[in-house]
Amino acid sequence: MVAKQVHVEANRDFELSYDRLLHRTFEPGPLARVLARALPGVLDKALIAGSDPAGSRALAARAATLTEPRSRAAIADGLERLLELAHGSRSGATVLRRGAHLVGNASALRELSAVLRSSAPLYARGIAMAQQLLTDGTGPAYVGDGGALASRLLEARTAMYGLEMQGGLVKHLGPSYRLPGGSWIYRRHDSS
Repeated sequence: MVAKQVHVEANRDFELSYDRLLHRTFEPGPLARVLARALPGVLDKALIAGSDPAGSRALAARAATLTEPRSRAAIADGLERLLELAHGSRSGATVLRRGAHLVGNASALRELSAVLRSSAPLYARGIAMAQQLLTDGTGPAYVGDGGALASRLLEARTAMYGLEMQGGLVKHLGPSYRLPGGSWIYRRHDSS
C-alpha cells in the first residue's frame, strides 16, 4: 500500500514538473518580445503562411501578442472603423471612396469583430490574417471586389478556430498548446 502511494505521489510530482517545464519552454523571453514588436509584419506573414509559432521564440511572442485581449479588441475596432468609413459616417471617408465591397460584407466584418471581442481562445494565424486585412493597403479591404474580401474574411475566421480551407473543404491544423498567458499556439501536422 505504501509503495502504491509513493508511486502516485511521484507521478503527480512528475506531472507538475512537466507542466512547469512546458510553460517555460513556450514562454517567449524579453528579447523575443522586443523582436516581435519590431517585426510584426514579417512575423504575421510567417504565421499566415502556416509557420509553427512554437518554431521560434519570436513567432511565439508575436502569437502571444496577437491573442491578447487588448490586441484582439484593437483589430476589432479597426474592422468596425473600416465599415464606418465605407458608410461615410465618420470624417475621413475620402480614404475609402469606393467602399461598396465593404458595405456588401458588413455582416461578415461585424461577425469577425464579434469573434475577436469574445473571450474564446483563438489561433494567432487567423488573428494575423485579420490584422493584415487592416494593414495591407493593397489588399481586398481597400482594393478589389466584394468576393475577394468575403473569401479573406471567411479564411481569417476559419483560421481563428484552428481550421483551414483547402479546395472548399475544412481541414483541422492539429493539436494546439496553451501558453501561460492564455494564448494559443498550434503545431501543424501535414500529411505530406
